[in-house]
Amino acid sequence: MFTNKERLEAKKVREIQQCLDQTPVDIEGLRRCSISNFGFVNRGLRRRVWPILLNIDTENIINHTSKIIEHKDTDQVLKDVERSMWRFTKGESQLRNQKKPELMKICNAVLSIHPSLYYFQGYHEIASVLLLITDESLAFGMLERLSLNHFNDCMLPNFSEVLKVLNLLFPLISLVDQNVYNFLIKSNVQPLFSISWILTWFSHNVEELDHAARLYDYFLSSHPLACLYFSAALIEYLKVPLLKLECSYDTVHGFFSSNLPQDLPLDKIIQQTQYLLDKFPPMKLQMKTDQYLTKSSPMNTYPYSWMQTSIRNKNKGKKNNKNDPTQQIYKWSFIILFGSISIFSILVYMSIKYPNTVANLSIPYLKHFLSKSTFLSWISVFSNNSSNQQFINNSFSPTTS
Repeated sequence: MFTNKERLEAKKVREIQQCLDQTPVDIEGLRRCSISNFGFVNRGLRRRVWPILLNIDTENIINHTSKIIEHKDTDQVLKDVERSMWRFTKGESQLRNQKKPELMKICNAVLSIHPSLYYFQGYHEIASVLLLITDESLAFGMLERLSLNHFNDCMLPNFSEVLKVLNLLFPLISLVDQNVYNFLIKSNVQPLFSISWILTWFSHNVEELDHAARLYDYFLSSHPLACLYFSAALIEYLKVPLLKLECSYDTVHGFFSSNLPQDLPLDKIIQQTQYLLDKFPPMKLQMKTDQYLTKSSPMNTYPYSWMQTSIRNKNKGKKNNKNDPTQQIYKWSFIILFGSISIFSILVYMSIKYPNTVANLSIPYLKHFLSKSTFLSWISVFSNNSSNQQFINNSFSPTTS
């Protein structure tokens, strides 16, 4: 016997598979799946879907190992990797020992290939989630893409741009819940408590890999600021215990800095996050709060050029679907309608110019033109596709009198 949850998961798997089976892949459908319950459900599907969301050509990922050189952050990467992956590999020491060298390679490869990027503590935790869900090659390709786009503001020489992002958190909360906002302001707490949330997409703050992966389903599918909006939705979700606290800096900061509850309803919070993103999109948020990120920030250049190309190709594929009878009937209906209007206009003009001649000629010909059988024959001339003809026949089938 299957549980209700298992049945719902199986249904979700079929929905995702339908998106993957389309040509081209239904990206927007996958993004909708990332918001609804269970996300991409399991690791097998995530290995297929995550690279697609980042438009990565899985057949042409470079040999990253050959690109590794000594760089400015080599020592720090080594130190962080040595003490990493414990939370997500509990009781799996063999897996942890196998993955650590791979983790070090993909981090060092990205930083070697792109010397303008600066490592930050927590970077390896993002890489850990990608590596444990996919494999070394895919994780490298995804980490490189994310580093150049979603996390670029975090990889500058300083955190000035990251602080601008953090400073949008409380203004966003003021749009969500004024009581929570007033409490936070009165406590004098600063949004710095959320820096690990933003820098690591919460992978530093959850204990289970599946929970981190569920969040990544959504963040990979969404705007780079989705993590900020998720932070606001999370604080709103936690408002009942929050508002019971002593309204002081130390208490409130400690509340958010401690480990998050591990039974968070992630699906529910993600759906609330998307509601906030739709209601207060990033540019509108910046305008409302009069706090602006730089024009070159990934937060303001989304969707990226490679995303726009992907969207155009997807739309082009739809437009070029010549086997779609609905599109074909629309096309020929327009031609026939335009032709009918033109003929009618000519008849009107001739009736004014040559009233007697038109009176004798127009009536029988007009009746013939408007007869149902002749009208269908006009459509038949313009439509050669058998499926289109069937669509036409069904739409204009004669009725018995």
